[in-house]
Amino acid sequence: MRFSRAMLLGYSAAAALCPALARAQEQAPPPTDQTSRAPTGLGDVVVTARRTEERLQDVPAAVTGYNEAQIAALDIKSFADIGKTVPNLDVQRQFGSASAPQFYLRGISTGSLKFESDAGIGLYIDGVYLGRPAGTAFDLADIERVEVLRGPQGTLFGRNSTGGAINYITAAPTGTFGIRAEATVGNFDRYGGKITVNLPALGPLSVRVSYLHDQHDGYVRNLTPGRSYNFAAPFGTIRSADSFGAENTDAVGVAARLDLGRFVADYKFDYTDKVSTQLGQQLLGFDPSFAATAGAIYRGASVVIPPSTRRQDALPLDFTTPSRLRIQGHSLTLRYDVTDDISIKSITAYRKLDEFVGGNDIDGAALVDPFTGTGRPFTVISSVEDRHQNQWSEEVQLLGKTGRFDWILGGFWFREVGRDDNPVFLGDLFPTDGTIVPSQGPGTGTTTSLFGVPSDYLAGSNVAVRNKSIAGYGHLAYKTDHIELAGGFRYTKDDRLERIIAGGLRPFAIPAATFAASSDHWDFDATATWIFNPNMRAYARFATGYLSGGVVGGIPFKPETMNSYEIGFKGDLIGRTLRINAALFHADRRNVQTLAFTAAAGTYIISAPTARENGFELELTALPTAGLTFNASFGYLDNKLSPDPVNGPVNSLAPRFTTSVGGQYDFVHLSNGSYASLRIDGFFRDKRLSDPLPNSATGNLTTLPSRFDINARLSVFDLPVAGTKVKVSAWVQNLTDNKALEFARNLSTTVIGVYQVPRTFGLTAGFAF
Repeated sequence: MRFSRAMLLGYSAAAALCPALARAQEQAPPPTDQTSRAPTGLGDVVVTARRTEERLQDVPAAVTGYNEAQIAALDIKSFADIGKTVPNLDVQRQFGSASAPQFYLRGISTGSLKFESDAGIGLYIDGVYLGRPAGTAFDLADIERVEVLRGPQGTLFGRNSTGGAINYITAAPTGTFGIRAEATVGNFDRYGGKITVNLPALGPLSVRVSYLHDQHDGYVRNLTPGRSYNFAAPFGTIRSADSFGAENTDAVGVAARLDLGRFVADYKFDYTDKVSTQLGQQLLGFDPSFAATAGAIYRGASVVIPPSTRRQDALPLDFTTPSRLRIQGHSLTLRYDVTDDISIKSITAYRKLDEFVGGNDIDGAALVDPFTGTGRPFTVISSVEDRHQNQWSEEVQLLGKTGRFDWILGGFWFREVGRDDNPVFLGDLFPTDGTIVPSQGPGTGTTTSLFGVPSDYLAGSNVAVRNKSIAGYGHLAYKTDHIELAGGFRYTKDDRLERIIAGGLRPFAIPAATFAASSDHWDFDATATWIFNPNMRAYARFATGYLSGGVVGGIPFKPETMNSYEIGFKGDLIGRTLRINAALFHADRRNVQTLAFTAAAGTYIISAPTARENGFELELTALPTAGLTFNASFGYLDNKLSPDPVNGPVNSLAPRFTTSVGGQYDFVHLSNGSYASLRIDGFFRDKRLSDPLPNSATGNLTTLPSRFDINARLSVFDLPVAGTKVKVSAWVQNLTDNKALEFARNLSTTVIGVYQVPRTFGLTAGFAF
């Protein structure tokens, strides 16, 4: 392993200081009385990274945790909002779906729009694994805390993953009557609200109900709104959107708890209904092989904005329509304490995703027949999509303590089925009367390809998928006052099935077919922790990771595997007014799975034989003076992928540097108990590539620039009004109104990109009693 010399020296120096810092901690004076306005010490963040509630500082792994107050301050409502302050985590809004954020964690990505491939980052709600990251840009009505675990997971989490896990935990009922409500107004015609009601306990039963609504207009105007296309089922009639980036969300959360002492049952339900449009897909340029043809197409009666790398306020996208995402989830968690030291736990869950993506205009213009003079609508490249997925999962755990040993044995079962109908139109004329039926081969359908493409499914697909996984795992930890040794194992067996109804040369040249793939893997981890005192520890961790293989488009791909090495330090210093968490890591991966798209081949898997990641992460929180909190994070990643033997070089798409800085000042409380608070956060992302396929001619168009975004929030808390406590906040996101490129791809015809959300601002007011 070849780490940066400077990084090693810096880390070694920090490690050498650990004993001295430990002695300083032992001799630190006790905290002063709170009324003196002196810093009183950083509070603990509780996480369940090891399947039991404990302090984040006690977990020997790279974990970032957010409590309810931090979630509110950072305006975290969904998985798409989490990539702000976590080192080496980047979240992008891609095109292809308004509900599919792209995640990069330590160089490992997730956000695939294909049901046939799994995510390298495990996404969870209340411990329930979400099989499809393609539907995670939905709001949750009642988030209590968030945990981000970096590095391979498997011996403690339900589903194996190579990059890490992101777990959202929704709030449990309190059993005491209470109401919390808030309302928000902002620019782009934003308005919304949220209300949570805790009902009084009825014997051992308590219930909590939450509702959220949020809506706003788009950020880019459509020059060709309301254009209709009448498709055959399952697509129906679609109409081009008025604007791009608009959202209208309703979300409900219900939590019920039956507490019978040793036996506790928790039922949770979440439902989201979201209508939204993608960010505007802007034409950046053309692939050189298509440039001459484009000159003849992008003219005449068409509505065209010339290619530009400057963000446009209006775009002519006559085929991009609103999408509708409906998500629901049910989970039942049962826990029985056999003794004070042994518990049995079961997590049974069902989740369902229905998304009508609608039309996706990725030629950047509203075109008409360029060659035959019919005046019919024409597209260089566009698509329409309808997809559905549901999943069942069951996880059983036996947790216990025996003397100095903590242990867990678990079993996990997962089954999902999905259907995805996604024709891609290449050089097509659409009929102006009657119904549009996508072509499945020469002489079928009602579209006409002027490019001579034989089927609208040549680059698209209509598939049915069934995925099953079963696993067993165990973990054992030995703990003393000064050392902790832990290790675990996992065995996973995956079976996957893809039925291609239409795709590539199917069914017009070769028949529809079903393909199956199976894989299995043993994974292990081992951790040693040195505890200098209750507030300081260092650890070393080795872990393996595994991501299932499978089949895409009838072509099998191998499982991805990983060996990860990590050393870390966690410390609360200077009377717990300074918190430093750091990690240095190296990872070796094999058969790295990356999804790519070309107009000729559609979506397919690139498999780099090997990859390596070296990196460093630092998280810092400080209370330098009374009322002032400072936080910062820094991530460094050196990521290299070897060439695919068939497809050639493969780009890493993760940024090299990620940084965040933030500060919050809570002013002195007034006589009525209220106080003001000012918070400012800055987030930096380094320049990075956006297209996995290197192309020297268009690489400058698909390179995302570095950017530094600033958010600010001024709040007044605990205003006494009519027996309640009122909170009022004025906020702004992207304060400097950056207009950087967010995501871009060369589609082997057009080069299309989307730009970040512009400056947004507003007021939020709420009360609680």
